[in-house]
Amino acid sequence: MYTVAILIVMAVLLEAVMTVLNSILSTVGLSDTIKKLPIIGANLTLGISILIVWLLEAYPLGMWGASWADDWKNIVVNGAVICGMIPLKDAVFGAIQKGLRA
Repeated sequence: MYTVAILIVMAVLLEAVMTVLNSILSTVGLSDTIKKLPIIGANLTLGISILIVWLLEAYPLGMWGASWADDWKNIVVNGAVICGMIPLKDAVFGAIQKGLRA
């Protein structure tokens, strides 16, 4: 249970970082340029997620016993899972919001 909560919190962190990064890129005028790059533009959120895991050295999947011998594999897999948790985070927050209104 705590692992899911940590993954959701890290997805919230990822969205906050992406909001700041997108506003900085828009201010500088590089937002459209980066979005047009074939690989980077489509996967920027994933790349930033992997970077966050690397910088924080946080491997939440290790709590479930999922770890690999190589550090880079742990970083990439945990970053990908955190990036994939954004829709789940949105669903959880949406359910909480509906429960508070009812």
